Amino acid sequence: MNQQLFDLAENTSRSIFLTGKAGTGKTTFLSEFVRKTTKKHIVLAPTGIAAINAGGVTIHSMFGLPPRTFLPTYERIDGNIALNIADLMLHFKYRKEKLKLLREIELIIIDEVSMLRADVLDMMDHSLRFVRRSDKRFGGVQMLFIGDLYQLPPVVRDEHVLKRYYNSPFFFESHALKEVPLITIELTTVYRQTDETFLEILNDIREGVVGDIDFEMLNRRYIPDFEPGDEPYVYLTSHNRMADEINRKRLAELPGKSRMYAADIEGTFSENQFPNDEVLELKPGCQVMFIRNDASGEKKYFNGKLAEVLEVEEKEIVVQIDGSDETYILKKETWEQKKYSLASDKTIKEEVLGSFNQYPIRLAWAVTIHKSQGLTFDRLIVDAGQSFASGQVYVALSRCRTLEGIVLKSKITPEVIITDRRVAQFQDETQANDRLEEILNSEKYDYSIHKIVNRLDCRWILPALQSWHNTANSSKFIDRDKVKFLYESIKPEAENFNTIFRKFEKIMHQKTQSFISGKEDWKEVEAKAKGAVNFFFNQINAKAFSPLKEFYAENKAAKGLKQYNEDFRVLLDDLEDYLNSLKLLQLLDIPLFDKANDVAVTSKIAKVPSHILTFQLFENGKTIPEISRERGLVVETIYGHLAKFAERGLLELERVFAKEKIKTFEKEFREKTHENLTDWKKALPNDFEFNEIRILLNHYNYQKEKNEDAE
Repeated sequence: MNQQLFDLAENTSRSIFLTGKAGTGKTTFLSEFVRKTTKKHIVLAPTGIAAINAGGVTIHSMFGLPPRTFLPTYERIDGNIALNIADLMLHFKYRKEKLKLLREIELIIIDEVSMLRADVLDMMDHSLRFVRRSDKRFGGVQMLFIGDLYQLPPVVRDEHVLKRYYNSPFFFESHALKEVPLITIELTTVYRQTDETFLEILNDIREGVVGDIDFEMLNRRYIPDFEPGDEPYVYLTSHNRMADEINRKRLAELPGKSRMYAADIEGTFSENQFPNDEVLELKPGCQVMFIRNDASGEKKYFNGKLAEVLEVEEKEIVVQIDGSDETYILKKETWEQKKYSLASDKTIKEEVLGSFNQYPIRLAWAVTIHKSQGLTFDRLIVDAGQSFASGQVYVALSRCRTLEGIVLKSKITPEVIITDRRVAQFQDETQANDRLEEILNSEKYDYSIHKIVNRLDCRWILPALQSWHNTANSSKFIDRDKVKFLYESIKPEAENFNTIFRKFEKIMHQKTQSFISGKEDWKEVEAKAKGAVNFFFNQINAKAFSPLKEFYAENKAAKGLKQYNEDFRVLLDDLEDYLNSLKLLQLLDIPLFDKANDVAVTSKIAKVPSHILTFQLFENGKTIPEISRERGLVVETIYGHLAKFAERGLLELERVFAKEKIKTFEKEFREKTHENLTDWKKALPNDFEFNEIRILLNHYNYQKEKNEDAE
């Protein structure tokens, strides 16, 4: 099933909820998928610790979401209680880099989705639609949700507030998902437990089938006065306070002096996301558990494996791993806090903001159910009679490999088996295990065409062009006649692109349906896609991008146009991204872009030297005082710029000097030679300035050399 599941996520746009009982390999699938996929993706999680463990970032940090409850309405809401859609929109002022990243994403993976509230998912939806300029839910991004809804539920502080708009806090109640054809795929092979009797009991508890649970068999493990002997047990508690109290007490009872081991923290790493204690307090004899799998490849330990500390030296901790006769010297491991960014080649890269380097163990006479998520134990002590919330009995018992490894401090009764029937109903309605191949075969062609059509969609260009035109016309420092000419030449082209795109979109969907029904050869679909990709690249580059870029280059350094140019730059960058994305398009595995059409597309403008900008204005008929005012430069500087062109005989002297002045200089130049500008200044009438002399001297030197060469 895992290969089919991978193909479904990779080769269709179908949004998926991947679930399964504890120990069925959800985390393994996530790791494998992230390693193999070619889709531009990010990994998110509802909490900091879950994000660190999944190798991703939190949903709130990715989207800049406020911590308050969200209600999907435009009605006025008391800001102390929650925020509405209008309030939420104020949080979507992302930097340009974040905007580009969110527009490139093809797939968002959310791990530990059982803890994701419906309103938070709806906030994500609003953000993505806003940023991606799309009416589609999640802005058209494919979603892969991973988790077990029978385990830890979302934390809700104001459930009565959420109830006004949501039937339950679970993610599947989000308004966005009501319009997404989400399917549920359940992994069914349990790798953690192999005892069929124990598995049956766990399944019945998970599904809340109280009448089917073998309480008699289960409560044989009820040993109220049990005390661990030589074999290490972990006490599973419902609250941090209880676990901390047990661990502190047991550590204090050990003889000897504690030694402290501080974590090495580099860069930025949020304290509330520390994956382990910042300072570990250890003594010889203390019971610890590993909180990471062995990354060295030796597989000496795994997440949840117990060990006993034998020696605590200043720079060395020696342990004996449960089930092994050998000692083991601990090595520190590194957890990274990341953020996603877009690389220059438009791939999504992970940027490490900070690292947390610490020994991968924590005291483990007791651990909370929450921190046990994802762990596997051989021996557990469970008190399921105290404050166990929905799903916690199942989570607690399923941490252990065998029923024999569990000791119950209180009996498990029907009253503590709490499940939410809405979970079962949702999964029953969306369950698609037996339709995997059917969905894959019917949707992979549609997906590949949809991807091409989405990338080719150029309908955003016309409104973006209109927005640029409005901004340009509101500027006092731009040549409005040029703006008008450029706009009126590109606008009909953009309108034509829209018409052609709509026809192409219709034809491609028709051809795809004809292919699926056996009436069309796939080569026809492929040929049409190739033609469209190369047409739009050539036409939009020649008739929109290039003339806009040229106009931008003319005004890039002009005075008073900083804000205008920044806005203009966004349009150029978007066109650049669009054109370069067409070069990479593939239909299934076939590249569509013809390399014969390949030209470099970049919105970067080589910095135009200041003297060239001055000369362009001069050539356009501007006087020296006008150029000085427009460019914000002193007159002397303008003369210096013009002298460079006089050196090549490109300057019309009559536009700078009176005829009499030119004749006076020419007479002196033909009759005498002077060593430097100072000598020239002394020889000429007082109304000659140094900058004027330099221009004239450059011009006549050029003419002299030209004549000498001709001879």
